[in-house]
Amino acid sequence: MNIEDSTFTERRKSATSEPASILARENDPGASQIGRDLRVERAEIRTEQAESRTAQAKTRTEQAETRTEQAETRMEQAETRTEQAESRTEQAEARTEQAETRMEQAENRTEQAEARTERSEQTIRESELRYRRLFEAATDGILILDVETGRINDVNPFLFNLLGFTHAEMIYKTIGDLGPFRNVEPIEGMLERIKLQGIVSYDDLSLETRDGRRIAVDLVSNVYQSGDKTMIRCNIRDITERKRAEGEILRLNVELEQRVAERTAQLQIANEELEAFSYSVSHDLRGPLRHILGFADLLKMDAGASLSEKGNRHLGSISEAAERMGSLIDDLLTFSRVGKSPMQKTEVNLEELVGETLSDFQQETKGRTITWDIRKLPVVRGDRSLLRMVLVNLISNALKFTHGRAHAKIEIGHISGSEGETVISIRDNGAGFDPRYANKLFGVFQRLHTQAEFEGTGIGLANVQRIIHRHGGRAWAEGIVDGGATFYFSIPTGQPPSK
Repeated sequence: MNIEDSTFTERRKSATSEPASILARENDPGASQIGRDLRVERAEIRTEQAESRTAQAKTRTEQAETRTEQAETRMEQAETRTEQAESRTEQAEARTEQAETRMEQAENRTEQAEARTERSEQTIRESELRYRRLFEAATDGILILDVETGRINDVNPFLFNLLGFTHAEMIYKTIGDLGPFRNVEPIEGMLERIKLQGIVSYDDLSLETRDGRRIAVDLVSNVYQSGDKTMIRCNIRDITERKRAEGEILRLNVELEQRVAERTAQLQIANEELEAFSYSVSHDLRGPLRHILGFADLLKMDAGASLSEKGNRHLGSISEAAERMGSLIDDLLTFSRVGKSPMQKTEVNLEELVGETLSDFQQETKGRTITWDIRKLPVVRGDRSLLRMVLVNLISNALKFTHGRAHAKIEIGHISGSEGETVISIRDNGAGFDPRYANKLFGVFQRLHTQAEFEGTGIGLANVQRIIHRHGGRAWAEGIVDGGATFYFSIPTGQPPSK
Protein backbone atom coordinates (compact mmCIF):
# COMPACT_ATOMS: atom_id res chain seq x y z
CA MET A 1 0.00 0.00 0.00
CA ASN A 2 1.41 3.44 -0.91
CA ILE A 3 1.33 6.71 1.16
CA GLU A 4 -1.78 8.08 -0.54
CA ASP A 5 -3.73 4.94 0.34
CA SER A 6 -2.69 5.15 4.04
CA THR A 7 -3.67 8.84 4.29
CA PHE A 8 -6.99 8.10 2.71
CA THR A 9 -7.63 5.33 5.20
CA GLU A 10 -6.74 7.48 8.19
CA ARG A 11 -9.02 10.31 7.04
CA ARG A 12 -11.83 7.85 6.47
CA LYS A 13 -11.43 6.52 9.95
CA SER A 14 -11.41 10.00 11.50
CA ALA A 15 -14.53 10.93 9.53
CA THR A 16 -16.48 7.92 10.64
CA SER A 17 -15.34 8.27 14.25
CA GLU A 18 -16.43 11.84 14.82
CA PRO A 19 -18.56 12.28 18.04
CA ALA A 20 -22.16 12.97 17.89
CA SER A 21 -21.47 16.43 19.24
CA ILE A 22 -20.06 17.46 16.00
CA LEU A 23 -23.16 16.23 14.25
CA ALA A 24 -25.21 18.21 16.65
CA ARG A 25 -23.36 21.36 15.76
CA GLU A 26 -24.48 21.03 12.24
CA ASN A 27 -27.90 22.08 13.34
CA ASP A 28 -26.35 25.01 15.09
CA PRO A 29 -26.20 28.12 12.87
CA GLY A 30 -22.87 28.99 14.26
CA ALA A 31 -21.69 25.60 13.46
CA SER A 32 -22.90 25.66 9.81
CA GLN A 33 -19.65 27.01 8.58
CA ILE A 34 -17.83 24.24 10.28
CA GLY A 35 -20.19 21.76 8.64
CA ARG A 36 -19.58 23.19 5.25
CA ASP A 37 -15.91 23.07 5.81
CA LEU A 38 -16.28 19.53 6.88
CA ARG A 39 -18.22 18.65 3.75
CA VAL A 40 -15.67 20.38 1.60
CA GLU A 41 -12.96 18.51 3.39
CA ARG A 42 -14.84 15.27 2.83
CA ALA A 43 -15.35 16.11 -0.82
CA GLU A 44 -11.67 16.84 -1.19
CA ILE A 45 -10.93 13.57 0.60
CA ARG A 46 -13.20 11.73 -1.80
CA THR A 47 -11.69 13.59 -4.74
CA GLU A 48 -8.20 12.70 -3.57
CA GLN A 49 -9.36 9.14 -3.08
CA ALA A 50 -10.83 9.12 -6.63
CA GLU A 51 -7.69 10.65 -8.06
CA SER A 52 -5.64 8.14 -6.09
CA ARG A 53 -7.76 5.32 -7.45
CA THR A 54 -7.46 6.82 -10.95
CA ALA A 55 -3.70 7.08 -10.57
CA GLN A 56 -3.61 3.53 -9.29
CA ALA A 57 -5.81 2.42 -12.17
CA LYS A 58 -3.59 4.30 -14.58
CA THR A 59 -0.53 2.75 -13.02
CA ARG A 60 -2.09 -0.67 -13.22
CA THR A 61 -3.12 0.05 -16.83
CA GLU A 62 0.42 1.12 -17.67
CA GLN A 63 1.76 -1.93 -15.91
CA ALA A 64 -0.73 -4.07 -17.80
CA GLU A 65 0.25 -2.40 -21.06
CA THR A 66 3.89 -2.91 -20.19
CA ARG A 67 3.23 -6.55 -19.42
CA THR A 68 1.21 -6.81 -22.67
CA GLU A 69 4.06 -5.26 -24.64
CA GLN A 70 6.50 -7.58 -22.91
CA ALA A 71 4.18 -10.49 -23.67
CA GLU A 72 3.92 -9.37 -27.30
CA THR A 73 7.68 -8.96 -27.45
CA ARG A 74 8.13 -12.40 -25.97
CA MET A 75 5.53 -13.68 -28.48
CA GLU A 76 7.37 -12.05 -31.37
CA GLN A 77 10.65 -13.41 -30.06
CA ALA A 78 9.04 -16.83 -29.76
CA GLU A 79 7.67 -16.55 -33.31
CA THR A 80 11.09 -15.41 -34.54
CA ARG A 81 12.74 -18.32 -32.75
CA THR A 82 10.08 -20.59 -34.23
CA GLU A 83 10.74 -19.21 -37.73
CA GLN A 84 14.48 -19.53 -37.18
CA ALA A 85 13.97 -23.06 -35.96
CA GLU A 86 11.80 -23.83 -39.00
CA SER A 87 14.42 -22.19 -41.28
CA ARG A 88 17.17 -24.21 -39.65
CA THR A 89 15.02 -27.28 -40.05
CA GLU A 90 14.49 -26.49 -43.75
CA GLN A 91 18.21 -25.83 -44.18
CA ALA A 92 18.99 -29.05 -42.41
CA GLU A 93 16.54 -30.86 -44.67
CA ALA A 94 18.07 -29.14 -47.75
CA ARG A 95 21.56 -30.10 -46.58
CA THR A 96 20.32 -33.59 -46.04
CA GLU A 97 18.86 -33.66 -49.56
CA GLN A 98 22.11 -32.22 -50.96
CA ALA A 99 24.08 -34.79 -49.03
CA GLU A 100 21.84 -37.50 -50.41
CA THR A 101 22.21 -36.03 -53.94
CA ARG A 102 26.00 -35.90 -53.54
CA MET A 103 25.89 -39.43 -52.25
CA GLU A 104 23.89 -40.49 -55.32
CA GLN A 105 26.27 -38.58 -57.60
CA ALA A 106 29.23 -40.17 -55.87
CA GLU A 107 27.63 -43.56 -56.30
CA ASN A 108 26.96 -42.75 -59.98
CA ARG A 109 30.54 -41.59 -60.46
CA THR A 110 31.74 -44.72 -58.75
CA GLU A 111 29.57 -46.81 -61.06
CA GLN A 112 30.79 -44.83 -64.09
CA ALA A 113 34.39 -45.18 -62.94
CA GLU A 114 33.87 -48.89 -62.51
CA ALA A 115 32.24 -49.05 -65.96
CA ARG A 116 35.14 -47.07 -67.46
CA THR A 117 37.57 -49.32 -65.71
CA GLU A 118 35.78 -52.33 -67.13
CA ARG A 119 35.73 -50.76 -70.60
CA SER A 120 39.38 -49.78 -70.24
CA GLU A 121 40.29 -53.27 -69.20
CA GLN A 122 38.21 -54.62 -72.07
CA THR A 123 39.88 -52.15 -74.44
CA ILE A 124 43.28 -53.18 -73.16
CA ARG A 125 42.41 -56.83 -73.62
CA GLU A 126 41.09 -56.13 -77.12
CA SER A 127 44.15 -54.01 -77.90
CA GLU A 128 46.44 -56.74 -76.66
CA LEU A 129 44.50 -59.24 -78.73
CA ARG A 130 44.73 -57.04 -81.83
CA TYR A 131 48.41 -56.46 -81.20
CA ARG A 132 48.92 -60.19 -80.82
CA ARG A 133 47.09 -60.89 -84.02
CA LEU A 134 49.08 -58.21 -85.84
CA PHE A 135 52.27 -59.48 -84.24
CA GLU A 136 51.63 -63.01 -85.41
CA ALA A 137 50.28 -62.00 -88.84
CA ALA A 138 52.95 -59.36 -89.59
CA THR A 139 54.86 -59.78 -92.84
CA ASP A 140 57.93 -58.25 -91.20
CA GLY A 141 60.03 -60.04 -88.64
CA ILE A 142 59.61 -58.80 -85.04
CA LEU A 143 61.87 -59.46 -82.06
CA ILE A 144 61.11 -58.28 -78.52
CA LEU A 145 64.29 -58.01 -76.42
CA ASP A 146 65.01 -57.29 -72.76
CA VAL A 147 66.75 -53.91 -72.61
CA GLU A 148 69.25 -55.03 -69.96
CA THR A 149 70.25 -58.48 -71.18
CA GLY A 150 69.33 -58.35 -74.84
CA ARG A 151 67.60 -61.72 -74.55
CA ILE A 152 64.65 -62.48 -76.81
CA ASN A 153 61.34 -62.32 -74.97
CA ASP A 154 59.17 -62.91 -78.03
CA VAL A 155 59.49 -63.56 -81.76
CA ASN A 156 56.78 -63.63 -84.41
CA PRO A 157 56.19 -66.54 -86.81
CA PHE A 158 57.32 -64.61 -89.90
CA LEU A 159 60.85 -64.21 -88.54
CA PHE A 160 61.52 -67.69 -87.24
CA ASN A 161 60.10 -69.12 -90.48
CA LEU A 162 62.25 -66.71 -92.51
CA LEU A 163 65.41 -67.74 -90.65
CA GLY A 164 64.53 -71.43 -90.48
CA PHE A 165 64.31 -71.69 -86.64
CA THR A 166 61.55 -72.72 -84.26
CA HIS A 167 60.09 -70.43 -81.65
CA ALA A 168 61.65 -72.50 -78.87
CA GLU A 169 65.10 -72.30 -80.48
CA MET A 170 65.04 -68.49 -80.50
CA ILE A 171 63.28 -67.60 -77.25
CA TYR A 172 65.43 -66.41 -74.30
CA LYS A 173 68.58 -66.23 -76.45
CA THR A 174 70.41 -63.08 -77.47
CA ILE A 175 70.59 -62.30 -81.14
CA GLY A 176 74.34 -62.79 -80.87
CA ASP A 177 73.68 -66.44 -79.99
CA LEU A 178 71.88 -66.95 -83.31
CA GLY A 179 73.96 -67.69 -86.38
CA PRO A 180 72.32 -65.18 -88.76
CA PHE A 181 73.10 -62.19 -86.48
CA ARG A 182 76.55 -63.12 -85.15
CA ASN A 183 78.44 -60.88 -87.53
CA VAL A 184 76.11 -57.86 -87.22
CA GLU A 185 77.42 -56.21 -84.05
CA PRO A 186 78.22 -57.36 -80.50
CA ILE A 187 75.04 -57.36 -78.46
CA GLU A 188 76.62 -55.17 -75.76
CA GLY A 189 77.49 -52.44 -78.26
CA MET A 190 74.03 -52.53 -79.80
CA LEU A 191 72.37 -52.26 -76.36
CA GLU A 192 74.53 -49.29 -75.40
CA ARG A 193 73.76 -47.52 -78.67
CA ILE A 194 70.03 -48.13 -78.27
CA LYS A 195 70.09 -46.76 -74.71
CA LEU A 196 71.93 -43.63 -75.85
CA GLN A 197 70.19 -42.99 -79.17
CA GLY A 198 66.81 -44.64 -78.65
CA ILE A 199 67.00 -46.23 -82.10
CA VAL A 200 69.56 -48.22 -84.12
CA SER A 201 69.12 -49.19 -87.76
CA TYR A 202 70.98 -51.35 -90.26
CA ASP A 203 70.29 -50.99 -93.97
CA ASP A 204 70.75 -53.76 -96.52
CA LEU A 205 72.04 -56.20 -93.93
CA SER A 206 73.12 -59.60 -95.30
CA LEU A 207 72.00 -62.61 -93.24
CA GLU A 208 72.47 -66.34 -93.74
CA THR A 209 69.48 -68.55 -92.89
CA ARG A 210 69.72 -71.89 -91.20
CA ASP A 211 69.64 -73.71 -94.56
CA GLY A 212 72.45 -71.53 -95.96
CA ARG A 213 70.42 -69.09 -98.05
CA ARG A 214 71.60 -65.46 -98.21
CA ILE A 215 68.91 -62.86 -97.62
CA ALA A 216 69.02 -59.08 -97.45
CA VAL A 217 67.14 -57.29 -94.66
CA ASP A 218 66.65 -53.84 -93.13
CA LEU A 219 66.80 -53.96 -89.31
CA VAL A 220 65.49 -51.18 -87.06
CA SER A 221 65.68 -51.42 -83.25
CA ASN A 222 64.02 -48.96 -80.90
CA VAL A 223 63.29 -48.65 -77.18
CA TYR A 224 59.68 -48.57 -75.97
CA GLN A 225 57.82 -48.71 -72.69
CA SER A 226 55.49 -51.63 -71.91
CA GLY A 227 53.81 -50.92 -68.57
CA ASP A 228 56.62 -50.58 -66.07
CA LYS A 229 59.10 -52.39 -68.28
CA THR A 230 61.50 -50.99 -70.85
CA MET A 231 61.81 -53.21 -73.89
CA ILE A 232 63.53 -53.24 -77.30
CA ARG A 233 61.58 -53.91 -80.47
CA CYS A 234 63.45 -55.03 -83.57
CA ASN A 235 61.69 -54.85 -86.94
CA ILE A 236 63.33 -56.92 -89.65
CA ARG A 237 62.15 -56.48 -93.24
CA ASP A 238 63.11 -58.94 -95.94
CA ILE A 239 64.26 -56.82 -98.89
CA THR A 240 65.69 -59.69 -100.94
CA GLU A 241 62.97 -59.42 -103.57
CA ARG A 242 63.31 -55.61 -103.45
CA LYS A 243 67.40 -55.43 -104.14
CA ARG A 244 66.41 -58.09 -107.03
CA ALA A 245 63.72 -55.54 -108.08
CA GLU A 246 66.28 -52.76 -107.74
CA GLY A 247 68.71 -54.78 -109.80
CA GLU A 248 66.03 -55.23 -112.42
CA ILE A 249 65.29 -51.51 -112.28
CA LEU A 250 68.97 -50.74 -112.73
CA ARG A 251 69.07 -53.07 -115.69
CA LEU A 252 65.96 -51.50 -117.17
CA ASN A 253 67.40 -48.03 -116.55
CA VAL A 254 70.51 -49.00 -118.44
CA GLU A 255 68.36 -50.30 -121.28
CA LEU A 256 66.22 -47.17 -121.12
CA GLU A 257 69.27 -44.92 -121.23
CA GLN A 258 70.50 -46.91 -124.17
CA ARG A 259 67.15 -46.56 -125.92
CA VAL A 260 67.07 -42.85 -125.12
CA ALA A 261 70.54 -42.51 -126.57
CA GLU A 262 69.40 -44.40 -129.67
CA ARG A 263 66.24 -42.33 -129.99
CA THR A 264 68.24 -39.15 -129.40
CA ALA A 265 70.59 -40.20 -132.17
CA GLN A 266 67.59 -40.97 -134.38
CA LEU A 267 66.07 -37.60 -133.49
CA GLN A 268 69.35 -35.92 -134.26
CA ILE A 269 69.40 -37.64 -137.63
CA ALA A 270 65.76 -36.64 -138.20
CA ASN A 271 66.58 -33.04 -137.28
CA GLU A 272 69.51 -33.08 -139.63
CA GLU A 273 67.26 -34.51 -142.34
CA LEU A 274 64.68 -31.82 -141.55
CA GLU A 275 67.36 -29.18 -141.83
CA ALA A 276 68.41 -30.69 -145.11
CA PHE A 277 64.78 -30.70 -146.23
CA SER A 278 64.42 -27.10 -145.13
CA TYR A 279 67.51 -26.22 -147.10
CA SER A 280 66.15 -28.09 -150.09
CA VAL A 281 62.78 -26.34 -149.79
CA SER A 282 64.47 -23.00 -149.35
CA HIS A 283 66.77 -23.36 -152.34
CA ASP A 284 65.64 -26.19 -154.63
CA LEU A 285 61.89 -25.47 -154.58
CA ARG A 286 62.07 -21.72 -154.62
CA GLY A 287 63.99 -21.79 -157.93
CA PRO A 288 61.26 -23.66 -159.85
CA LEU A 289 58.60 -21.45 -158.25
CA ARG A 290 60.44 -18.32 -159.37
CA HIS A 291 60.65 -19.82 -162.87
CA ILE A 292 56.93 -20.58 -162.89
CA LEU A 293 56.07 -17.06 -161.76
CA GLY A 294 58.58 -15.52 -164.14
CA PHE A 295 57.46 -17.45 -167.20
CA ALA A 296 53.82 -16.85 -166.29
CA ASP A 297 54.52 -13.12 -166.22
CA LEU A 298 56.40 -13.37 -169.58
CA LEU A 299 53.59 -15.33 -171.12
CA LYS A 300 51.07 -12.75 -169.92
CA MET A 301 53.14 -9.93 -171.40
CA ASP A 302 53.86 -11.69 -174.72
CA ALA A 303 50.60 -13.47 -175.39
CA GLY A 304 48.16 -12.04 -172.91
CA ALA A 305 46.39 -9.98 -175.49
CA SER A 306 45.96 -12.95 -177.84
CA LEU A 307 44.75 -15.33 -175.12
CA SER A 308 41.09 -15.84 -174.51
CA GLU A 309 39.46 -14.71 -171.29
CA LYS A 310 39.52 -18.31 -170.12
CA GLY A 311 43.23 -18.61 -170.99
CA ASN A 312 44.02 -15.48 -168.97
CA ARG A 313 42.08 -16.90 -166.01
CA HIS A 314 44.12 -20.09 -166.20
CA LEU A 315 47.31 -18.06 -166.35
CA GLY A 316 46.19 -16.07 -163.31
CA SER A 317 45.41 -19.31 -161.44
CA ILE A 318 48.94 -20.56 -162.18
CA SER A 319 50.46 -17.39 -160.73
CA GLU A 320 48.22 -17.44 -157.67
CA ALA A 321 49.00 -21.11 -157.00
CA ALA A 322 52.73 -20.47 -157.29
CA GLU A 323 52.50 -17.49 -154.93
CA ARG A 324 50.44 -19.54 -152.46
CA MET A 325 53.01 -22.32 -152.60
CA GLY A 326 55.72 -19.76 -151.91
CA SER A 327 53.81 -18.57 -148.84
CA LEU A 328 53.35 -22.17 -147.76
CA ILE A 329 57.09 -22.80 -148.06
CA ASP A 330 57.79 -19.66 -146.00
CA ASP A 331 55.35 -20.79 -143.30
CA LEU A 332 56.82 -24.32 -143.22
CA LEU A 333 60.30 -22.91 -142.80
CA THR A 334 59.02 -20.68 -139.99
CA PHE A 335 57.33 -23.68 -138.37
CA SER A 336 60.56 -25.70 -138.46
CA ARG A 337 62.62 -22.80 -137.09
CA VAL A 338 60.18 -22.27 -134.21
CA GLY A 339 61.03 -25.72 -132.83
CA LYS A 340 64.81 -25.32 -133.17
CA SER A 341 65.62 -21.77 -132.23
CA PRO A 342 66.86 -21.31 -128.63
CA MET A 343 64.52 -19.40 -126.33
CA GLN A 344 65.60 -16.12 -124.77
CA LYS A 345 63.31 -15.63 -121.79
CA THR A 346 62.81 -12.17 -120.32
CA GLU A 347 60.07 -10.22 -118.55
CA VAL A 348 57.55 -9.38 -121.30
CA ASN A 349 54.88 -6.69 -120.85
CA LEU A 350 52.05 -8.14 -122.95
CA GLU A 351 50.13 -4.87 -122.98
CA GLU A 352 53.08 -3.09 -124.61
CA LEU A 353 53.67 -6.03 -126.96
CA VAL A 354 50.03 -5.98 -128.15
CA GLY A 355 50.29 -2.23 -128.90
CA GLU A 356 53.51 -2.79 -130.81
CA THR A 357 51.97 -5.69 -132.77
CA LEU A 358 48.83 -3.74 -133.72
CA SER A 359 50.96 -1.09 -135.38
CA ASP A 360 51.94 -3.73 -137.98
CA PHE A 361 48.30 -4.00 -139.11
CA GLN A 362 47.62 -0.32 -139.84
CA GLN A 363 47.70 -0.80 -143.60
CA GLU A 364 45.61 -3.96 -143.44
CA THR A 365 42.90 -2.33 -141.29
CA LYS A 366 42.78 0.89 -143.28
CA GLY A 367 39.23 1.66 -144.40
CA ARG A 368 37.64 -0.94 -142.07
CA THR A 369 35.36 -0.22 -139.11
CA ILE A 370 36.92 -2.10 -136.18
CA THR A 371 36.32 -1.63 -132.48
CA TRP A 372 39.39 -2.67 -130.48
CA ASP A 373 38.85 -3.51 -126.81
CA ILE A 374 42.31 -3.95 -125.28
CA ARG A 375 42.08 -4.82 -121.59
CA LYS A 376 44.85 -4.51 -119.01
CA LEU A 377 47.37 -7.29 -119.62
CA PRO A 378 49.99 -8.74 -117.24
CA VAL A 379 53.74 -9.10 -117.42
CA VAL A 380 54.88 -12.67 -118.16
CA ARG A 381 58.19 -14.43 -118.51
CA GLY A 382 58.87 -15.70 -122.02
CA ASP A 383 60.60 -15.24 -125.35
CA ARG A 384 59.50 -11.83 -126.60
CA SER A 385 59.98 -12.51 -130.32
CA LEU A 386 58.13 -15.83 -130.16
CA LEU A 387 55.25 -14.34 -128.14
CA ARG A 388 55.05 -11.53 -130.70
CA MET A 389 54.67 -14.19 -133.40
CA VAL A 390 51.79 -15.70 -131.40
CA LEU A 391 50.02 -12.33 -131.21
CA VAL A 392 50.65 -11.63 -134.91
CA ASN A 393 49.07 -14.95 -135.91
CA LEU A 394 46.05 -14.63 -133.60
CA ILE A 395 45.34 -10.96 -134.40
CA SER A 396 45.77 -11.68 -138.12
CA ASN A 397 43.36 -14.59 -137.72
CA ALA A 398 40.76 -12.34 -136.02
CA LEU A 399 41.12 -9.67 -138.74
CA LYS A 400 40.78 -12.25 -141.51
CA PHE A 401 37.63 -13.89 -140.17
CA THR A 402 35.89 -10.57 -139.36
CA HIS A 403 36.51 -9.19 -142.85
CA GLY A 404 32.89 -9.84 -143.83
CA ARG A 405 31.52 -7.86 -140.87
CA ALA A 406 30.45 -4.27 -141.45
CA HIS A 407 31.50 -3.50 -137.88
CA ALA A 408 34.21 -5.81 -136.55
CA LYS A 409 34.83 -6.19 -132.82
CA ILE A 410 38.07 -7.62 -131.47
CA GLU A 411 38.74 -7.93 -127.74
CA ILE A 412 42.11 -8.84 -126.19
CA GLY A 413 42.00 -9.56 -122.47
CA HIS A 414 43.24 -11.48 -119.49
CA ILE A 415 41.07 -14.09 -117.76
CA SER A 416 41.43 -16.30 -114.70
CA GLY A 417 43.03 -19.66 -115.42
CA SER A 418 44.26 -22.58 -113.39
CA GLU A 419 46.64 -21.96 -110.51
CA GLY A 420 50.12 -21.12 -111.72
CA GLU A 421 49.21 -19.85 -115.20
CA THR A 422 48.33 -16.60 -116.97
CA VAL A 423 45.61 -16.90 -119.66
CA ILE A 424 45.24 -14.43 -122.55
CA SER A 425 42.12 -14.37 -124.74
CA ILE A 426 41.51 -12.89 -128.22
CA ARG A 427 37.81 -12.71 -129.08
CA ASP A 428 36.18 -11.66 -132.36
CA ASN A 429 32.69 -11.45 -133.85
CA GLY A 430 33.70 -13.06 -137.11
CA ALA A 431 32.74 -16.21 -139.03
CA GLY A 432 33.49 -18.55 -136.11
CA PHE A 433 33.76 -22.32 -136.60
CA ASP A 434 31.99 -25.58 -135.89
CA PRO A 435 32.96 -26.48 -132.28
CA ARG A 436 33.01 -30.18 -133.21
CA TYR A 437 36.26 -29.54 -135.08
CA ALA A 438 37.96 -27.33 -132.50
CA ASN A 439 40.65 -29.97 -131.91
CA LYS A 440 41.79 -29.69 -135.57
CA LEU A 441 42.44 -25.96 -135.52
CA PHE A 442 46.04 -26.16 -134.31
CA GLY A 443 47.19 -28.96 -136.63
CA VAL A 444 49.48 -28.36 -139.60
CA PHE A 445 47.48 -27.76 -142.81
CA GLN A 446 44.19 -28.14 -140.87
CA ARG A 447 41.62 -25.66 -142.25
CA LEU A 448 37.90 -25.39 -141.47
CA HIS A 449 37.21 -22.94 -144.33
CA THR A 450 37.95 -23.12 -148.03
CA GLN A 451 40.62 -21.05 -149.71
CA ALA A 452 37.87 -19.24 -151.59
CA GLU A 453 36.23 -18.20 -148.31
CA PHE A 454 39.37 -17.21 -146.39
CA GLU A 455 42.97 -17.27 -147.56
CA GLY A 456 45.64 -19.08 -145.58
CA THR A 457 48.08 -21.99 -145.45
CA GLY A 458 46.94 -23.71 -142.25
CA ILE A 459 50.32 -23.18 -140.55
CA GLY A 460 49.69 -20.07 -138.41
CA LEU A 461 47.76 -21.73 -135.56
CA ALA A 462 50.16 -24.68 -135.58
CA ASN A 463 52.97 -22.18 -134.97
CA VAL A 464 50.96 -20.65 -132.12
CA GLN A 465 50.54 -24.01 -130.42
CA ARG A 466 54.18 -24.97 -130.90
CA ILE A 467 55.42 -21.69 -129.41
CA ILE A 468 53.05 -21.90 -126.44
CA HIS A 469 54.01 -25.53 -125.80
CA ARG A 470 57.65 -24.51 -125.73
CA HIS A 471 56.73 -22.02 -123.00
CA GLY A 472 55.07 -24.81 -121.02
CA GLY A 473 51.56 -23.50 -121.67
CA ARG A 474 48.53 -24.59 -123.69
CA ALA A 475 46.41 -23.21 -126.54
CA TRP A 476 42.71 -23.79 -127.27
CA ALA A 477 39.70 -22.17 -128.89
CA GLU A 478 35.92 -21.80 -128.59
CA GLY A 479 33.48 -20.76 -131.27
CA ILE A 480 30.19 -21.25 -133.11
CA VAL A 481 29.41 -20.98 -136.80
CA ASP A 482 28.79 -17.32 -137.72
CA GLY A 483 28.95 -16.44 -134.03
CA GLY A 484 32.55 -15.44 -133.58
CA ALA A 485 35.48 -17.23 -131.96
CA THR A 486 37.76 -16.88 -128.95
CA PHE A 487 41.35 -18.13 -128.94
CA TYR A 488 43.18 -18.67 -125.67
CA PHE A 489 46.78 -19.31 -124.71
CA SER A 490 48.35 -19.70 -121.29
CA ILE A 491 51.82 -18.91 -119.97
CA PRO A 492 53.02 -20.52 -116.70
CA THR A 493 53.78 -18.04 -113.95
CA GLY A 494 56.88 -20.08 -113.05
CA GLN A 495 59.85 -20.75 -115.28
CA PRO A 496 59.45 -24.17 -116.93
CA PRO A 497 62.41 -25.48 -118.89
CA SER A 498 62.34 -24.81 -122.61
CA LYS A 499 61.66 -27.79 -124.84
